[in-house]
Amino acid sequence: MRYAVLSDIHGNLEALNSVMEHLISERIDRYFCLGDVVGYGANPSECLNRLIEVEALIVAGNHDYACLGKLQISWFNDAARAAVTWTRNQLGFTELDSLRRLPLTATEGAFTLVHGSLKYPQRFEYLHDAAQAIDSIRVCRTQICLVGHTHVPAIFSSDNNKVDYLEGPKIRVDSERRYVINSGSVGQPRDGDPRASYAIYDDEEPTVEIKRVEYDVKKAQEKILRAGLPARLAYRLSEGR
Repeated sequence: MRYAVLSDIHGNLEALNSVMEHLISERIDRYFCLGDVVGYGANPSECLNRLIEVEALIVAGNHDYACLGKLQISWFNDAARAAVTWTRNQLGFTELDSLRRLPLTATEGAFTLVHGSLKYPQRFEYLHDAAQAIDSIRVCRTQICLVGHTHVPAIFSSDNNKVDYLEGPKIRVDSERRYVINSGSVGQPRDGDPRASYAIYDDEEPTVEIKRVEYDVKKAQEKILRAGLPARLAYRLSEGR
């Protein structure tokens, strides 16, 4: 099977649409989403519904939780708080109910899905490096742990003695090793590359590949500004920060 791994879409419909268009030719069998479908961007409902259309398995992110009142907005910076408040007011009962049903973690086949660290999913901790990856690997009951939250793509691999950071964008998966894979952010990359980031996992080869896709950044920015959201949320899209 071929899996599309998406994360941190953040209401950016232009980025999501570009990714989904590219995935048409990729023969995808299953879609995973690692949380933060909403927040920051101007099309939260449309992004959520697009994922529901393809029957994606979705776990909750901190922005998804905040829109439901399950996470205090004092946890966020000023721009993020404004985005949470705005997003909450845009979502209808159906969308809020869909977010409310999202689990913090999910397991399917060889994969465990979580937004932040698997050790304490409810804390939405950032997983930046190999030292942090080992904590999730130790509690993960599957070979592969899929994470998001940092908005930076990364692949970590463990042989139970140490954890290595693997240089991509495409790596072959060893059945004797365990992995933490961050697909990066579809809607708000923060690694200096403004292109939408996602991953494809092919369990027949088996390989995982981080992919990047151009999208209409200017249109996404214009929507954010017209909505009255903080200007910084628009400008950072062209910076990839």
